[in-house]
Amino acid sequence: YLMVTALVSLVIYPVLGHWAWHGVYSGNDEGWLQVRGFVDFAGSTAVHSVGGWVALAALLVIGPRAGRFVNGEVRTINPGNLPMAMLGGIILWFGWIGFNGGSSLQMNSSVAPIVMKTLLAAGAGLVVSLLVGWSLHRYPEATAPLNGSLAGLVAITAGCHAVSATEALLIGGVGGALVRPAEILLEKAKIDDAVGAIPVHLMAGIWGTLAVALFGDPRILATGLGFWEQLGVQTTGILCIGLSAFLITYLLLSGINRIFPLRVTVEEEKEGLNISEHRARTDLVDLFLVMDHQKKTGDLSFDVPVEPFTEVGQIAERYNEVLGRVRTIMEENEQSRRSIEEAFERIALEQNRAEKLLLNILPEPVAQELKSQKKVIAQSAREVTILFADIVGFTSLAETRQPHQIIEILNRVFSVFDRLTDVYRLEKIKTIGDAYMVVGGLPNYMQEHATSVARFALDIMKEVRKFRFRDGKRLELRVGMHTGPVVAGVIGEKKFIYDIWGDSVNVASRLESHSLPGKIHVSEQTARLLESDFELEERGTVELKGRGNLLTYFLNGERMQSDISSPLPA
Repeated sequence: YLMVTALVSLVIYPVLGHWAWHGVYSGNDEGWLQVRGFVDFAGSTAVHSVGGWVALAALLVIGPRAGRFVNGEVRTINPGNLPMAMLGGIILWFGWIGFNGGSSLQMNSSVAPIVMKTLLAAGAGLVVSLLVGWSLHRYPEATAPLNGSLAGLVAITAGCHAVSATEALLIGGVGGALVRPAEILLEKAKIDDAVGAIPVHLMAGIWGTLAVALFGDPRILATGLGFWEQLGVQTTGILCIGLSAFLITYLLLSGINRIFPLRVTVEEEKEGLNISEHRARTDLVDLFLVMDHQKKTGDLSFDVPVEPFTEVGQIAERYNEVLGRVRTIMEENEQSRRSIEEAFERIALEQNRAEKLLLNILPEPVAQELKSQKKVIAQSAREVTILFADIVGFTSLAETRQPHQIIEILNRVFSVFDRLTDVYRLEKIKTIGDAYMVVGGLPNYMQEHATSVARFALDIMKEVRKFRFRDGKRLELRVGMHTGPVVAGVIGEKKFIYDIWGDSVNVASRLESHSLPGKIHVSEQTARLLESDFELEERGTVELKGRGNLLTYFLNGERMQSDISSPLPA
């Protein structure tokens, strides 16, 4: 601000004013524009347009305010205090009385008409600007009368001594009408003129200077020029003074801006120049700063400062009361949130435990069907492989052991079996005493069901041999395997289990009971599926209850990849 003031006062106004007014006190026209007949009675161009051109150059160098133009959208930044702005405009009216009236340089009969026409132009600019804004926006815009009246004053300044009262009304009205269109053009060009300096001083100043040629009384102008000559001289003056003011300002400010940035930072702009430049704080600003900090951080743990015996202090005190209530509610909500969170955690924990327990009883797909409240859970499989495993001589062994020892033995053995079912993706069906039942291919079909069950059988044989009692005795298994169709499902409402039924189950059970200790007894159907990858020994025909004589095999182990053997006889 100080740089622009010094530039305008020391460089621009003295030089450009010399062009238009040099010799006015002596009565001799000596300014080069004045000599050519340029008339600018009180400075529509020499004063006001110069200010408008300087403002335009400064705005181009400094740029718009933060938040004025965002993503192509023009955002309105409301004035700080409209009543004070209007009061300032009214004071300017009185100042213009001296401005235009005093430009006659003497107190004579010409002063009163000049003052009258000045005020008429101001009133016309006020009314016309209000009406133009109303027609564009469909409501009376509050700042339109202020800038419109000032534009009327600027427009009449150049020719207030040489026009009639009616012409003064017309000149002022046109000046007021130019304000809003000029503001729209600036917004489209993304030039942020906060106080309307360009529409009021530049545009209205140009119009007022041209109006001298359009409406000025040639006898009063006394330039000896015709209309077109006068209009040409007025235009020349506007261009020469305007371009000079703009270029000098733009070049100097651009150079200064490279060395000493003229614009404050965005943070300082948001904080306000009163604070960032002058440290001039107020109670209201302090209150707003604390409230803004609370808004950004969400920290409502502290009160805003209270200045006693002031209106702002009363607002701050009420605000603190609201903060206190908000903090109380937040604490209550936080306690409720923690209680709900703890309850949800307990529910989730119990639900997880229940889920694990259910999955220990039922296969996951079956458990999902059960949770969906499906009334009948059943499925059929055309081909699965069933295995029965029984501990040989366990009944006589149990007679010599304590009950807890019996349970411990079975738990250790069957726990190993359970882990192996996970390895081979088999489904444990149940245990019956010292017998263990497993199936491959249920509840989800698995193409290699026979292979997986066979490997499971070989592994449990190896694992059981590792168990040894203190008296040197070992456990032995008897295993039966069969492949065929079954029906699977869940029955009952209490202590329900996932089970399978069908003749294939009976055959697998009979094969186990007719097997030999340490042997895996398989049916012909199962052997056909295993012959390419496993070593099989034909046992011959075995009579099974309910099935008659069946050809069966012993599964002795898994073939090595290099082994070549003939398939089973057809």
